[in-house]
Amino acid sequence: MLTENKFSKYLIYAIGEIALVMIGILLALQVNNWNENRKTQIEERDILQRLQLDLRDDLKNLQFSIDFKKDIAESYGLCLEILSEETIATKEEFMTHFSSILEIQQTNLNMTTFKNLQTTGQIRLIKSNEIADNIVSYYNSDYKNWESALKDYTRNITAPYILQFDYLPQKTYTDNYGNNLKMTGQPKDFKKPEKTIDDYKNNYFIINTLRQKKYNIEALIPRYKQLINNALELDKTIQEYLDTQQ
Repeated sequence: MLTENKFSKYLIYAIGEIALVMIGILLALQVNNWNENRKTQIEERDILQRLQLDLRDDLKNLQFSIDFKKDIAESYGLCLEILSEETIATKEEFMTHFSSILEIQQTNLNMTTFKNLQTTGQIRLIKSNEIADNIVSYYNSDYKNWESALKDYTRNITAPYILQFDYLPQKTYTDNYGNNLKMTGQPKDFKKPEKTIDDYKNNYFIINTLRQKKYNIEALIPRYKQLINNALELDKTIQEYLDTQQ
């Protein structure tokens, strides 16, 4: 009987010890899981906040591009008015507006954080599928196709022709150090005579180039505007999500 009592006590003690060990293990796992979840939340917040900074940088660049492109499109419109004789102007006045014909200004979204997410696979840390999908959609906008078309047309078609047709419009440029730079020489310094305004008026290529580039720019501007709307909406969605994760 005593032996049975001792065995029963020992069994209860052993079960208690096992239970304590199991509880300890479960608590340790729970704490570890909490720590991992907390670490993931911190990483997710950091990623989303860096994306917000990139988006806000994009907003400034996109607005600059819109203003810049509007000015160029307006200049091309004035050139066409002069060439169609809707507006009477001298060649010098025409060339003032024509001077940007070889301009290639492109907008590059700040993709630093997004590219890092793609490389490391950390986009999986973003728990909101809606936000993750919108991020991918934003950085895969079709505006680049329009910019590439404009760049290729300018480099491969417009530039070779303009360079052999007439003297380039005199341009000045101020670099980041405040230095004023300009092209060497004026048309009067060279033997070959420059073209007249009538030469431009009677040139199909010049007219069609202005028409084509104006069309391309006017098609590109709405895409910049849509990107601004998308950036604002994505920034807002991210902030609302972060506020719920406090």
